[in-house]
Amino acid sequence: MKEQILTYLQTQHHFSALEAKKIIYALEAIFSESSKIIILLALTIPFHCVSESIVITVVLLSIRCYSGGLHFSHYVSCLGFSLLFYAVIILLSRYPLSDAGIALGLILSIGIFALIGPITSVMRPKLTAAEFSKYAHHTIFVLLFYSVALLSWKTLPYRNTIYWVIVLQIFQLLCAHMAQKGGLHEKIVQSKDL
Repeated sequence: MKEQILTYLQTQHHFSALEAKKIIYALEAIFSESSKIIILLALTIPFHCVSESIVITVVLLSIRCYSGGLHFSHYVSCLGFSLLFYAVIILLSRYPLSDAGIALGLILSIGIFALIGPITSVMRPKLTAAEFSKYAHHTIFVLLFYSVALLSWKTLPYRNTIYWVIVLQIFQLLCAHMAQKGGLHEKIVQSKDL
């Protein structure tokens, strides 16, 4: 099927082999991420946690797109980790936290991110200094925005959920940083074309 689509893109739309492969890669990424979100949301229906899952997804995307983090090279391992990540956030958000505890967690999260910065997948090219700075500044801005909202709006709906998304995203970012430093990551198959 993949080869047929590549042939179609090259013959009917006159894309080069590289352009056609990039289109296929983009379509695979869209399908992969969309299907994971649908599965995550579907699994939360019986537990009446759909709204929390939507909040987790929105907050996580606003941080993770620029901060990076752990990446898995297989769909099943990524889905499994995502399910665990969502479940832990939902469970932890059930327990109230003091304002001082929230403040401390947010300060530590921003401090850790400031020290390690964005973490890209080992499957992608390393960030240039300008990209690293841009992504770091964007992420710190978003973290500060959420921190101000969480600390000043004590009746914010899903306050604990948002807090745990931030803390656990930074924790898994720290894990990704340590894994890259120690060479502990899944075997990557390099592509000459992409």
